[in-house]
Order: sequence, then C-alpha cells, then structure tokens
Amino acid sequence: MQSGFVMNNETEIKKIDSTQDVVNRNDILTPAELAAEWKTTKPTVLSWFHKGIIPAAVSNGRVIRFDRKLVAQALATGSANRRANA
Repeated sequence: MQSGFVMNNETEIKKIDSTQDVVNRNDILTPAELAAEWKTTKPTVLSWFHKGIIPAAVSNGRVIRFDRKLVAQALATGSANRRANA
C-alpha cells in the first residue's frame, strides 16, 4: 500500500492511502490551475491554503494539490459566513 496525501484544513487532518477512490483526477488542480479557474493569482491561492481558508492535499511536504469541489464548498461557506457577520 502506497502512502497518499494528507488533507489539511482547519477542522481535520486525514491520511488517505492509494486504495481509496477519493476524487476524479480531473478535479485535482495545481495551485496555478486553481488560480486560473478562480481568476486570481497563485500567491493568493497559496495564501488561502496557508490561512486555512481552503483545504489541500500535500504530498512529500511540498506538492500541493486542490480538490475543485472542496475548494468551491470552502469558498462558498466562507463567503456566506463573511456576509452573515457583516
């Protein structure tokens, strides 16, 4: 069994092994791909990740990948929370 990614967000850290069918590969994005999709910059995407705003999978402590659906959910939830607190 091959070690997999570590999901990182504010509420949980979850180890995933390669035997689990977690997400469609087309839904896994690099920081640059996610930035292009959200019409922002790669540094902004990485900042969101480091601040815990969006979850990511980190492999070997360096390779960061994002699940398109989880990011969309996190950003939608965060936007709703910011509107409610305004």
